[in-house]
Amino acid sequence: MSKQTFDTIYYVIAMLEKYNISNIVASPGTQNAQFNVLVQENKKFNCYSVVDERSAAYVASGIVYETNEPVVITCTEATASRNYLSALTEAYYKGLPIIALTFYNPTGNNFNLAAQYIDRSISQNDIKTLQVNLPKLNDPSDKKNILDLLNAALATAKYKKTPVHINCPAYYNFKNLQDELPTDIWSTECYFEQFEHLQQELDNKKAAIYIGSHLKFNKETETAISKFAISWGIPVICDHSSNYHGKNKILAPRFATMIDLDQKPELIIDIGNVSGDYYANNLYKNAKVWRVAENQKFQFRFSVPVEKIFLCSEKFFFESLINSSSASSECNYYEYLKSVDDTIEIPELPLSTPLIALQLAKFIPQNSSLHLAILNSLRAMNFFYTNETIDINCNVGGFGIDGAVSTAVGQSLINKNKKVYCLVGDLAFFYDMNIMGNKNISNNFRILVVNNGKGEEFRLNPLLEKSIGNKTNQLIAAADHYKNGVKGWVESCNFTYLSAKNNEEFEKQIKDFCINEFEKPVIFEVFTTDSLEQKALSLILTHNKIKNSKSKNEDIKKENTFNKIKKLFKK
Repeated sequence: MSKQTFDTIYYVIAMLEKYNISNIVASPGTQNAQFNVLVQENKKFNCYSVVDERSAAYVASGIVYETNEPVVITCTEATASRNYLSALTEAYYKGLPIIALTFYNPTGNNFNLAAQYIDRSISQNDIKTLQVNLPKLNDPSDKKNILDLLNAALATAKYKKTPVHINCPAYYNFKNLQDELPTDIWSTECYFEQFEHLQQELDNKKAAIYIGSHLKFNKETETAISKFAISWGIPVICDHSSNYHGKNKILAPRFATMIDLDQKPELIIDIGNVSGDYYANNLYKNAKVWRVAENQKFQFRFSVPVEKIFLCSEKFFFESLINSSSASSECNYYEYLKSVDDTIEIPELPLSTPLIALQLAKFIPQNSSLHLAILNSLRAMNFFYTNETIDINCNVGGFGIDGAVSTAVGQSLINKNKKVYCLVGDLAFFYDMNIMGNKNISNNFRILVVNNGKGEEFRLNPLLEKSIGNKTNQLIAAADHYKNGVKGWVESCNFTYLSAKNNEEFEKQIKDFCINEFEKPVIFEVFTTDSLEQKALSLILTHNKIKNSKSKNEDIKKENTFNKIKKLFKK
């Protein structure tokens, strides 16, 4: 890892080298002067000077035609970059990998009347397939962001053969130009097909599949994932928003927070979209990552370097890499994790979202749907396995407070014979309360509102709670709205109303809420408090760590297979 401090421009050049992009067509200018002087002295690049930017971009088109490799075009700010439009339009429709590298003055904006500043925040759709704006490098988080953006742009140009635009901050540091480039970078290899040879990289390795949020799997894809996982003895780590109902499933929060293991994955095969499982970040530390990008996009989870990206369907990927060896892999990583996962016991919980989630997991009938609001509702449910016939949804795409109840209502309209449940906090419920009066809602819809008088998520945030505590309530957690609860509103909307303010009332009604038949849609309002919510989450996160650390050695001795696997992992 390089200890020197580099400007963003140095990372651009280092990444161009990494991707073996060597041809540069440079037009004169001040904003791109530092870039030009650095690459002209670097023997890894073939630099061509063309004064007129209109011609420069077309010259690049000719170079691409002859080499079938990406070419960089670079110019200064102001109207110079506008002259690229004709050639980039040609590149877009013809499929030419031209990388338009433009520069901007970081001090410029729409309001300070800076010379040469132009607004590049919006450009035509048909001049590039991807546009990234690189930040000025001020701290380590900027570097991660820069590498993410550069990998997305350069891999798109190199592997998908389409034009991209990179907008880079300009620097005027000509006195201390550095000969060396940063080495703390990464790049990704791209595969479309014919990657069966990669099977050898999975042999006897602690590999895992991680699934982010995902639409319902078709039977063929889920079967391919299951067969792949079984053939290699690896776990499929996911949360409920993954919609995965296949084999070798391990809930990510249980693995990342409740299982006392230092044996994290060495290789993660990543699929799916945004996940509301914040705990999964711990799984990715020190792991190599392969990403299966069925959507054909170069995306990276938690800014962790991606070694390989597969631009193919998930079904094709997993069928291509099923273990073809007649002998099974010696390291059954799933068996190891499952043996520990089976020892987890949930402590006695106070009336709280985790307790509610535990009981919902127990009583929601088979072949139902469950919609979870983001954050606290989703987090709590992710600690508990549900019946695999239950479909679980959560709006983690936009990941906002909007629409949890409305989405669940939409799910309930499709099949009146299928029960649809929704778990939601009070603020999210009232944010979306208008849908409750919709005439299409019928008695297959049931909603459980956890009313703690505020956005409880903000009181569960350790940073906020430790720093400002009760001061969070006024504006951050928006406490003390809707003091009368949901009863009056939902009864006026012709709902059956249930409520509970203590464990006894809750335990008495939760089974009926889940299983009994009602003539109307049902809402169950459960009142909890800060202290109970905080206590419940703390119990879940600490109880099993303590238990496992005390009893793990005794539990392991009970199974010879478990011992054998653990020894293999410690080699």
